[in-house]
Amino acid sequence: MSLLDSSIEYYVLKEKGWDLGYGKIYDSDGNVIGKMNRRLRNIRGLTKLSEINGTGILKIQRKILSPRMTYDIFENHEDDAKHGKQFARCYRAFTSIIRPKMWLNYAPDNNGKHSKRLDAQGSFAGWNFKIVFEGEIIAEVKKLDRYRDLISPKWLDIADTHAIHIIDKNFDRKILLGFIMCIERLLNTK
Repeated sequence: MSLLDSSIEYYVLKEKGWDLGYGKIYDSDGNVIGKMNRRLRNIRGLTKLSEINGTGILKIQRKILSPRMTYDIFENHEDDAKHGKQFARCYRAFTSIIRPKMWLNYAPDNNGKHSKRLDAQGSFAGWNFKIVFEGEIIAEVKKLDRYRDLISPKWLDIADTHAIHIIDKNFDRKILLGFIMCIERLLNTK
């Protein structure tokens, strides 16, 4: 089964290693269907999303010179040192401290301007998110181990687990998973 298969309704993302950006992605039956890897010695925090067999899907990279936290999403390239075409950019609002707010601009036209937008508003402390496209909720992201964060110190937070519920089965999975990966990176980047 492919990570981008439109029949998948639920994903479980298990990030390991103190929010360092690597881990596995499971389907609702507990089968590993993908993985994310982050290059640790990279100032831009390059994160790759790939199938379980190693076939790359997309790359996410932080934009350094930007007034707000911004991540770019690229098509995968066979050469790890290169990127494919950029197809989306994710931003975090300046005023989103207690209830994080992010948006993703995608579908660039011939001039490079993005013509479509996804929005995400988090609950308290960014534990749960609803992803909205044109006023309709298309996906939900829930942090499954949020109560552990309340009672344990940050250095004990070894792994995070997120459940992703896809409501709109016809929405492009690459764009949606890229946005969710950006949300996860934005929440863990200080």
